[in-house]
Amino acid sequence: MAKYAMRRLILALPTLALVVTIIFTIIRVVPKTDIADLIVDNGGTGGSAVTKDAIRKQLNLDKPLPTQLGLYFRDLLTGNMGTSAYDRKPVASKIWTALPITIEVTILSVAMSTALAIVIGVISAIKQDTIVDYVVRILTILAFAAPVFWIGTLAIIMPAKWWDYFPPLFFVPFSQDPLANLQQFIVPSVVLALGLMGSVARMVRSSMLEVMRQDYIRTAYAKGLKQSTVISRHALRNGFIPVLTFIGLQVSNLLGGTIIVESIFALPGLGTLTISAVTTKDYPVIQGTVLVFGISVVIVNLLVDLSYGLVDPRLRRS
Repeated sequence: MAKYAMRRLILALPTLALVVTIIFTIIRVVPKTDIADLIVDNGGTGGSAVTKDAIRKQLNLDKPLPTQLGLYFRDLLTGNMGTSAYDRKPVASKIWTALPITIEVTILSVAMSTALAIVIGVISAIKQDTIVDYVVRILTILAFAAPVFWIGTLAIIMPAKWWDYFPPLFFVPFSQDPLANLQQFIVPSVVLALGLMGSVARMVRSSMLEVMRQDYIRTAYAKGLKQSTVISRHALRNGFIPVLTFIGLQVSNLLGGTIIVESIFALPGLGTLTISAVTTKDYPVIQGTVLVFGISVVIVNLLVDLSYGLVDPRLRRS
């Protein structure tokens, strides 16, 4: 298992380097992204050409693009992601403050959506072509098709209209008050989880239907095993391998959804930080947040690869 994990980790490193290179290049080639101009304008000093030239020299913007990229890689290895052009605070510090909030929303969403999707998908597969199956399929399609911003807006408007309930608008850290923190995160996590739940449930259903037609499943029933035993020990474990891949691919969409959900529910995570940076044209922060999102997707895919070895023992021996 250790060798398998090491191989996957080594293969992930070039992908991470490519993500950094692409994001760095895009920010540099977009028109009107001179960070020196942004710093001077946000500082309200009016700025002279000499001041801007000094800033460009300080930020290595006067050097060729390949040299800038090499210096950026060097700074990343030391944890330096630059300085915000808006308030001159370190980008890494701002991201480090917002990152736990996005991680909490994402983990809660993935956990709820996956648990519910497995139950719904298995029931739909067992009850194939029955009323239960048809109802589940319709509901999962609706959950998958409904936009996140629409569900999030309804989650605020409807409780306020019917029960005079408003979600908490001020962030409470988990270390300060765990119960209040979970109350604040539960609604946005459910909103974000619905779309993933719908797509994963349909994937679980199709995967289970394929597995249930295999000879070893019929053999298990012929031996007199209970249906619950056949489903949990044989069918679900083998049918879950393609579902893992699908969940890994869908996490990128989930991370994109955090930008919308955090903005709607006033959560100061990476999504809110990204929206604020786009509004103020704070390109160093945009570069940092997009880079973190890209690295997160690569890490999730790496974890999915490693989880294959836990689900399928044959991969641990290969």
